[in-house]
Amino acid sequence: MKKLLCINIILLLFSYSCSNTRKFTITYKEPSAKILTLKPIIVRSLNKSGNHVKSILINELKNNGYEIIQDIEITQNLTKPFRASQISPTKDFSEVFVSMELDHHTEHNILQTTKVRLSYCNNLVEKNKCTHRPGSVRWQNTITRRSGKIYITILNAGKDPVEIETAVVAESSGIIPKFTNVALSKSIRAAIRNEFKQYFFRTITVTPDIEIDKMAADLIEANLITAAAMRIDHEESGYKYYYSMGLIEESRANYTGAKMYYSEGELNTGQKELFADSIKRVNKFINK
Repeated sequence: MKKLLCINIILLLFSYSCSNTRKFTITYKEPSAKILTLKPIIVRSLNKSGNHVKSILINELKNNGYEIIQDIEITQNLTKPFRASQISPTKDFSEVFVSMELDHHTEHNILQTTKVRLSYCNNLVEKNKCTHRPGSVRWQNTITRRSGKIYITILNAGKDPVEIETAVVAESSGIIPKFTNVALSKSIRAAIRNEFKQYFFRTITVTPDIEIDKMAADLIEANLITAAAMRIDHEESGYKYYYSMGLIEESRANYTGAKMYYSEGELNTGQKELFADSIKRVNKFINK
């Protein structure tokens, strides 16, 4: 069944030859404005609440291309049953210390009212079965709020420490409000992304000033990238082919593949400036 479906998709891609074209929108990443460090990073928590920040920060650093290595203290705890106590990293590293101070939950109630239409119906009568009148529903909406501060210290050997202090707020509401853990995680992640934005990739959404095969454009925007690449390979030529395929590979973080298409486009078409800028962009990832 799956094989038949794949065959049908391929037949659709190559038999549908309508020449309609349109612009397309695609997302790719740009290198960070600054490099946090070229060394591996150890993230350490200074208090219990800081563990929450630590796990989110580690994920964000990994997603932005930084190498994370195991905290020495955790490794020592893991190896203690085997009577191994001398643990040290095998290469130079940078350190990031995190902590978080949280206030106690605060709650307050708000009396809320909603107007409703009340109906009474008697199906035993033939006419005017229902009567209506206005009414209102009242309830207590409880708002739970928790706020705090995150403290981050970045230590790179030979450089001054970078101190970051930022506030976080978590809020939940309802007749029976949920715990604020999910809201707190979202607030921490947003704070980290804001404070580290100069060190993190930038997500760029771009609509190139070219039109390609409409079906390929539809597939790109539906995130069916492999199918889009097959369609472009079949329908496009010249600089549109090289540029579209390069953007597709770049959106998949295949920067070597993207550079290959951009380089061939620079060599084989007259759009030198367009491809030179794209090559310069992907080279920052390749050479990192």
